[in-house]
Amino acid sequence: MKIIKISFITNGRTPYRKLQFEELSKIPDTQFYIYYTNPNVLERKWKVPSIKNVTERALKGIKFSEKIGYLNFGLKRIVLDSDVVLVGGTIEPTYQLIARLCRKYKKRYVLVFDGVSPKKIEKINRNSFIYKLKNDIIKDSAAIFGNGTIAIKYFGDVFGYPKDRIFNQYLTVDITTIRDFEKSKNELKKQIIAKYNIPPAKNVVIYSGRLLKLKNVDLIIKSLQGLKNFFLLIVGDGEENEELNKLASKLKIDYKITGFIEDQEELFKIYYAGDLLILPSYNEPWGLVVNEAMAAGLPVIVSNESGCSLDLVKDGENGFILSDLENPETLRNLIIKTLENKEKFSKKSLEIIDNWTFEKSRESFESLLKAISE
Repeated sequence: MKIIKISFITNGRTPYRKLQFEELSKIPDTQFYIYYTNPNVLERKWKVPSIKNVTERALKGIKFSEKIGYLNFGLKRIVLDSDVVLVGGTIEPTYQLIARLCRKYKKRYVLVFDGVSPKKIEKINRNSFIYKLKNDIIKDSAAIFGNGTIAIKYFGDVFGYPKDRIFNQYLTVDITTIRDFEKSKNELKKQIIAKYNIPPAKNVVIYSGRLLKLKNVDLIIKSLQGLKNFFLLIVGDGEENEELNKLASKLKIDYKITGFIEDQEELFKIYYAGDLLILPSYNEPWGLVVNEAMAAGLPVIVSNESGCSLDLVKDGENGFILSDLENPETLRNLIIKTLENKEKFSKKSLEIIDNWTFEKSRESFESLLKAISE
């Protein structure tokens, strides 16, 4: 049987993408190639091993700006050598050009979409140049390999793309490794408590991610003011580090900022020292830290601006969806309610995340390949 050559054009290598494509490579009679638009992708602070059974290459190109991205060289050859091209975006010049080349040489291309903030969808101007630019690449896509309900809302409702051609990629994290740590969770908790000087009797609230304004981490700090027996563990680094330190000290919050944690397994272990995860972002296309925390059995409080909130958060069952992103009192009340139902919420988190796996991603992609071949 003929081998289907599938090329994926994307901006960089990430831990979750590595595991996803190692699973996709198990599909019979397929060969995957990944081309990175960022020539410096392998020099990132976030070190990720090469992807097994997949050919990878960083493309040379010209960078216009951080917002616009790259125009890379050698795209025509990639298209001609491929049976299916996976396109990792819509605006970047390379993505626009690769779609046009696919149309010219009658090659099928599929858009790969990780997420978008639900509230951002409501603000889309359908008469804008950006909308038309995106629509030009979306309308001729053979299928969409999207992520969750937000993909259907975005492509189906906003761009009018056929919903039966949108396939869920079930983008997730290394759930197996996280679950393996559950066997030694008591010992892990002791280690993390000792490492970060967390008082043993405290309720540990975790935030994991970059420290940026749009992540709204200061809301968590303000919400904990006046609450006894709480410790805030902020896992990450970023430009708001100093401001968050000042605010937490001013409000007399018991806290620790870990800085960037390069070791994925070290990050996973931290969740077992926590009692809940909070992600209060103003703009969060998905929020894979929620997948991570739920795999460790944590309840979650997630903003309604996060793509994952539509699929992973069952309001009042495994946590809460936070719609008021300005009022600390609202978040404070949800924290208290969550901890009152911690055991029940924890079980529900595990139940939900069990259906969000790389195996599911492979099965969905197999269905996609079948659909675009008919």
